[in-house]
Amino acid sequence: MQKCDGGSRKLERKTIEKNRRSYMKDLCNKLTSLLPSFFSKPYKCITQDSLFDQSARYIKQLRKRVEQLKEKRDETSRLVENDGRENRGHYDQPKVNCDNIMFPTVEIKEFDGGLQVLLTSNKLKMNFTFSEVIRIVEDGGAEIVKSGYTTVGEKVFYTLHAQVKLLNTENVTRIVLIFLEAVL
Repeated sequence: MQKCDGGSRKLERKTIEKNRRSYMKDLCNKLTSLLPSFFSKPYKCITQDSLFDQSARYIKQLRKRVEQLKEKRDETSRLVENDGRENRGHYDQPKVNCDNIMFPTVEIKEFDGGLQVLLTSNKLKMNFTFSEVIRIVEDGGAEIVKSGYTTVGEKVFYTLHAQVKLLNTENVTRIVLIFLEAVL
């Protein structure tokens, strides 16, 4: 009888280990799905250690971005408060209208082996097409992973996610900025 008990304990340990491995595999799959596609390599090529390293780097970048956005928000709040204090009783001054902002604007963010291009334009005064921007990014040595645009009123917001293959992200950024300066 003791022999059966030992065998059942062994089977129980095997089952527990099998369930643990299955659970870890599911967690790794979920973690992979949370990373942007241009940030992670294909699942077959990636080890758990490199997945954890990439995830940690991505989280650090997100934290840094959150801090930058918080600082920008606080600075904007201070400017609005100061403007409100300085202009009390002076209602004849015109208020700032977002329509007067100079367009297009370009924001390029570099990630580990990737690039994100955010382009804002006025659809009535466009000097370029979205396909031209895609072509320039690809000619610069990057592969477009995702792209899209949104129209709000007369403004168009373009977003490109690219993975840099041939050159480094600095060269692609320089090429995109040179193109946009020439067009704008």
